[in-house]
Amino acid sequence: MDGGKRGQVVKVCADPACRTHHPNTPSPQQVERERAEERKRIEKEKLAITTRHRILATILQRVSAPLKKADLLAVAHYLICHLSYSQIPALAKRHKVETKKDSASAQELLVKQVGKYEEAELCRLLLEISLLDSAYQRSTASRDDVLMDAAKRYRVDIEKLQKTVAAELSAKRDKKTKAKAKPKGRKNGGISQVP
Repeated sequence: MDGGKRGQVVKVCADPACRTHHPNTPSPQQVERERAEERKRIEKEKLAITTRHRILATILQRVSAPLKKADLLAVAHYLICHLSYSQIPALAKRHKVETKKDSASAQELLVKQVGKYEEAELCRLLLEISLLDSAYQRSTASRDDVLMDAAKRYRVDIEKLQKTVAAELSAKRDKKTKAKAKPKGRKNGGISQVP
C-alpha cells in the first residue's frame, strides 16, 4: 500500500453489499427511485420546452405582413448580424441552414436564405428572433414572458398545445419501450435461432 499506512497490511472488504464497510452505497431500490425521479423531471422539462416551441410555431403561422419586403429585409439582416452567439445555431437549425467546414458561417448562410423570403415569411422571422430567447427558457413563471403574451395576442390555445405535445411524447416513449422489448434473435417458423 502506498500513502500514510505504507508498509502495513490493511484488510479491504470486497463485498459491495456490506453495510459495515460500504455504508454510503445506495440500495438498488433507491438508485431506481432516483432514476425514475430524474426521468420524470426530464420528461416534464421536455414537455415544457416542446410546448413553448409549438406555441412559437403557432404564433409564427398567424403573423401577417404589414411592412414592405425591402424594409423587412433590412430589419432581418440587422437582427441576424446582431444575434448573440448562442442564438445563431438555434435560428439556423429552425430554418434548416447547415454549415459545412469549408463554407460560410451560419450567420452568412442565414442572411442569404432570408434574402429569398417573401413579406409574410420575413414578418415571421422577425417575430421569431424576438421570441427566440423566451422560447428556449425552461421556466414559465416570469410575469414578463413575451412568448406567452404573444400567444395570447395570437389566440394560441396553450393548454391544448401542451396536451398534444404530452400525448406525442408519451407515444414516442411507448414506441421506444416496445422497440427495446422485442427479442433480438431471428425467428424462422416460430423457432428462435441463436447465432
